[in-house]
Amino acid sequence: MPIFHFNFQKTKNLKYLYAIRLVRELANQLMVFFLPIYFFNLRLPLVNNLNLSALQEGIFSVVLFYITTFLVCFFLAIPTSKVLIKHGIRYGLLLGHLFYAIFVLFLYFSKDNPQLVLAAAIINGFQINFFWNSYHYSISRNSAKTKIGTNLGLISFLLNLLAMIAPALGGLIIVTLGYQTLFLLGLLVILCGVLFSLLLDNVKVRDKISFQEFWTWLKEPSFRRLALSFSGRYFNDASISLWTLYMFILLGSTDGGGYFYSLSLFLALFISYGAGSFIDQNKGRKQFFLSGGFLSIFWLLRGFVVNIWTITILNAMDKITASFHWLFFDRSWLMRGKGREALSYFVYREMIYSLAAIVFWLAVALIFYFFVAAWKSLFVAAALGVLLTLLIREKKEEEF
Repeated sequence: MPIFHFNFQKTKNLKYLYAIRLVRELANQLMVFFLPIYFFNLRLPLVNNLNLSALQEGIFSVVLFYITTFLVCFFLAIPTSKVLIKHGIRYGLLLGHLFYAIFVLFLYFSKDNPQLVLAAAIINGFQINFFWNSYHYSISRNSAKTKIGTNLGLISFLLNLLAMIAPALGGLIIVTLGYQTLFLLGLLVILCGVLFSLLLDNVKVRDKISFQEFWTWLKEPSFRRLALSFSGRYFNDASISLWTLYMFILLGSTDGGGYFYSLSLFLALFISYGAGSFIDQNKGRKQFFLSGGFLSIFWLLRGFVVNIWTITILNAMDKITASFHWLFFDRSWLMRGKGREALSYFVYREMIYSLAAIVFWLAVALIFYFFVAAWKSLFVAAALGVLLTLLIREKKEEEF
């Protein structure tokens, strides 16, 4: 198997989707990687009068941003999906990029006017719905069942390549030129995504999406199990964003966190590509359960890191294991979306993510308000989240 075999399966849309995802991830790794640190240091006005400690004020600023984002994301998921049904998937990707650009502009001006962070959070809710529902629908539709793992493996390989470089570059830009320069660079990257979106075929979708159907789906045991696995995935992903903040507090610098995060991805780079092909050919769940168990243990160990080298070693071990675990997870839930009600499935998944996010960030606020060992408690929650992802199934009828 050649390592750099780009399999576009005779569809131009797939290569443009790869490009869109890479552009998106480059912007995310440059900016979003550091957003918890930015909000932590910015200290939103709404939390200044709550008689909190300095740590609590910073954490509550982060919490306020994400809760606002996902409240908007949940309640606008269905209205935005109706726009996709009416105008097509390409339209959704374009709007996703444009709202992302506006989001970054609000962040750019928020240094002098912190209240704009809440406006940015609202815009962020729009862009999440438009972009991710359109992207997931497109990647599922354009990937053959027998190649979806390989495609995800290739994407993961390229994303890890970006993630090796972008956080270190972003940290360097912040230290030397400031967040505003970083946001402007991110804005230019996002606009490249608009160009790739214009090259896609505009696929029209026939689907009916409603809150009533969402609650009906949630009454099905198989979908509730799927919802729990999605929630666990969000708990892990959100905890990773706070892990960045934890490294910043522990190391005392922004560029240091970026450098060592980039270094820890080096060993996982090539594993991610090979894992995708392996998953397509070997669908056993033993490796998936084993990798999930190790990832949970790694989260628990994060509460005991004390210096740069323990952080680097733990990050490297985590990324190597995660290269397999999340590819298996993503392949499974994307396979579930290859059906007649595909857009409904991805929209309802985003709604579940939003509900999980609201629960998670409320829990973070309570943990840091009431618990002395707040970070360790957070890492325990992340470990439990990883264990919930083991509930994922490729088929609705599949049992434990």
